[in-house]
Amino acid sequence: MATVMTGETAAATERWFRRRGVPHFTQDYSAREDILTRALPFLILVLVLEAFLFNDPNLPLWVNALTVVAVLALLAAAWAGLNLLRRRRPLALPQRVGIVEVLVFVFLPGLLAGVLSWNWVNFPPLAVFNVFILAVVFVIVSYGIVPIAIWALRMLFVRLGEVVGLFARALPLLLLVVTFLYINAEVWRIAAFIDLELLVAIVVLFGGITSVFLASRLPAEIRDLEEFHSAERVRELARGTPVEGVNLMDGMLSLDIPLRRRQWLNAGLVVLVSLALQVVFVSALLGLFFTVFGVIVVNESVVLEWVGRESEVLLRFGEPDGLALTVAHLKVATFLSTFAAFYFTVSMVTNPEYRAEFFEDIVADLRQALAVRALYLSAIAQDEYWEEG
Repeated sequence: MATVMTGETAAATERWFRRRGVPHFTQDYSAREDILTRALPFLILVLVLEAFLFNDPNLPLWVNALTVVAVLALLAAAWAGLNLLRRRRPLALPQRVGIVEVLVFVFLPGLLAGVLSWNWVNFPPLAVFNVFILAVVFVIVSYGIVPIAIWALRMLFVRLGEVVGLFARALPLLLLVVTFLYINAEVWRIAAFIDLELLVAIVVLFGGITSVFLASRLPAEIRDLEEFHSAERVRELARGTPVEGVNLMDGMLSLDIPLRRRQWLNAGLVVLVSLALQVVFVSALLGLFFTVFGVIVVNESVVLEWVGRESEVLLRFGEPDGLALTVAHLKVATFLSTFAAFYFTVSMVTNPEYRAEFFEDIVADLRQALAVRALYLSAIAQDEYWEEG
């Protein structure tokens, strides 16, 4: 029987997974072949930039320039030598990245620094820094953080009208909750005296609480998404994707293929990042609303009375006794919009009306990716079955 999952279809499907931010849905997704190889150009750039750390301000410019050139030449020579040992072209990018390449990236800059300067003080911090860079890049590339963010931003702009409309419908209820706090002198006094660092810490704290709340909801949400009740539903969701034309025998389409741990985490990040961007956008709208509302309602004299001291004026509209935007306005708007955004997030996930109009649009994209995964893995399983038979 002919192969249903051709190499071209498989490659197109795997690219589709990467663009959607779910690279772990790929069969046999490998750190050596799929993650570190894609991260290599950036890691090489890091090594090149680290060559400029060998500059010594006490030496002439030409000496520093020669040092940088020498370091770059040594890095290139080490790369070429490693390729020759691997029986590759001298400057070729490897198809697989092993422990040797990782050790070279982590330790070679520090070794060069020690040999060239006879000073090994910089060796440990350079090695630790490169380990940190490698770990961050590995996570970002492995879980498709950049494609997830790009996809989520694209969906945000596509659905901008829907988000603004939902925000407009939710605004009256939010105002009912928050307005009494906004016109409260104690809130202004507390917010106005908060240092910028502490205000950032409060925003981060609320962001962390919101993330924990969303993460606690993800297991049940994803469990519902990965279960399909009919092959027709899977086919419907897969329309317009690379696996749309895959033909499977009766009974070969698996409707229940559990996600592995990393695949579950990857799927959860898609929902989490998409929701986070939507919440950030709504928070910005809330902050803008409270700022404009405050400038109109709370003038300088009221700010002085509530806060107990003058607040720095950033913008003035009209006469000295007219409207003014102060630092206190921005601090109060940021403080309350952060609280309101958390309230909005909880309502968005738990309120049936908000959920139907807002949350379901986000998880619909993941549901389609899971349907494509079901067809993709079923086609591979069918080909393997006929090859073994």
